[in-house]
Amino acid sequence: MVVAFVAAGLVAAGCGASSDPSGGRGDEVPYAEDGTFTMALLEDLGSLDPYRGTAFRVDRLAYDSLVNLQPDGRFVSGLAEEWTADALSARFVLRDDITCSDGTPLTASDVAAAISYVSDPENGSGQYGINTPTVPLTATGDDATRTVTVALEQPFAFLLNTIGLLPIVCRAGMEDPDLLATASAGTGPFVVTDIVPGQSYTFTRRDGYTWGPGGAGTSEPGTPATIVVRIVPNETTAANLLLSGEVNYAKISGQDQQRLAEQSFDTLEVAAPGAGLRFNQNEADGRVGADQRVRQALVQALDLEEVIQVSTGGTGRAATSLVQVEPRACAGDNVSGHLPEHDPGAAEALLDQAGWVRGPDGVRVKDGTPLMLDLHYLPSSSSYEKPTVELIAQKWEALGAQVTLTADTTVGYSDVLFEHRNWDAVMQLGTAYLPSAWVPFLSGPLPPEGTNLGGVNEDYEELVAQAATMTPPEACDYWNRAEQALYRDLDIVPISDRIDVFYLRRAEAEAAGYVNPIPTSIRLLD
Repeated sequence: MVVAFVAAGLVAAGCGASSDPSGGRGDEVPYAEDGTFTMALLEDLGSLDPYRGTAFRVDRLAYDSLVNLQPDGRFVSGLAEEWTADALSARFVLRDDITCSDGTPLTASDVAAAISYVSDPENGSGQYGINTPTVPLTATGDDATRTVTVALEQPFAFLLNTIGLLPIVCRAGMEDPDLLATASAGTGPFVVTDIVPGQSYTFTRRDGYTWGPGGAGTSEPGTPATIVVRIVPNETTAANLLLSGEVNYAKISGQDQQRLAEQSFDTLEVAAPGAGLRFNQNEADGRVGADQRVRQALVQALDLEEVIQVSTGGTGRAATSLVQVEPRACAGDNVSGHLPEHDPGAAEALLDQAGWVRGPDGVRVKDGTPLMLDLHYLPSSSSYEKPTVELIAQKWEALGAQVTLTADTTVGYSDVLFEHRNWDAVMQLGTAYLPSAWVPFLSGPLPPEGTNLGGVNEDYEELVAQAATMTPPEACDYWNRAEQALYRDLDIVPISDRIDVFYLRRAEAEAAGYVNPIPTSIRLLD
């Protein structure tokens, strides 16, 4: 599963850092009434099911969470008007006016049922470990008092940051989960009304909605009546559609940014993962990445500064953590000084020690088997993905490996990693705003029994167990040291963070994490 979450983001740069979507321009802004806001996305959404699909980019249009996280790190109300939380329990009191998209009231027992489902790892939800703790819990709902209580069997550091931000599916969706792939059953400000697979997804405004972040609603001037998510697989095409006025919102990178810079569009800038490497360490499958000497050789063959430049178009930065999205619960640079220095000669020697000997054609061989690597990547992540994997492949081939580059779709990515397991390395790490979100993917059993895409790192697991008994800031030293244990063994290798730029045409919005704007912040201008 691609690790992608909703978290606090940034206000449109052209509007200033204001919680008011108008950026302080107030009544002077000529808003359009009952218009259509069109978003361009590079890749089809697939299933819209927030618990089983991969449409994290738009699920907040149709679904709400108990609380909402602001860019400054504060929590504000959502479905809950009151809340308390510590490392072992949380209590939420729901507003009394919330309705689902089918008109039925949302009850505390409905919320508890949704939390219980996603929090059970046996159900295989993509939200597990992202917007749930990774320890057993019990969720109960008291409909008379509108109170949801969550009790944990073991301490967990980020209970409010996980359960509090879980998108809640209403009873109709929990009772008939198949409908969620092509419809919505939430309390959000918009509802799915039309789908043209591979082309567009249409969401229609819910009038009377008043329980968004901090009590935001859909009655504000400029709130669109319709939001269309248009699938545009090419960023140059998306830039052309922005220029022609056919779309209001799109992520653009590379040379197309130069054309848009001349138009003075407002922008949202959000930190996102650039380049990073994971190696398949499943020794039972005969993967070469199971040998730490091979992993180290492959990393030392790379000039990481060069990879940073290529993977971000020269506008990014060196990665400092597995967590990119601000505000970070645990700050600090965990990467610097913990990855091996660029040294092709040392890389050659390590492969020799590991038994991989160059043949007459330059390809390394061990026990009659050539050193073959299948490197997977996601072209939809950015226009820099392909040139970056081509650079990495060039360096690895110079080391004596045969490298195959495989482009994946977001929808098929989890199948490659967890079902087929036919990969040697992946360049996409994923977007995270909590260190705990990585635990299911970096500990426990390997696929198919589990979701561990790293290896067995006892130091990481021990430090995570200690961190889980505390809350920040005390827990952060343990979380940061746990990350460093992964880098020491090269179980995961963060290289760069890129700065993604989202362009707005005749519209205003605030960012909510990596890709999608806060729905109630969207305003259309005349």
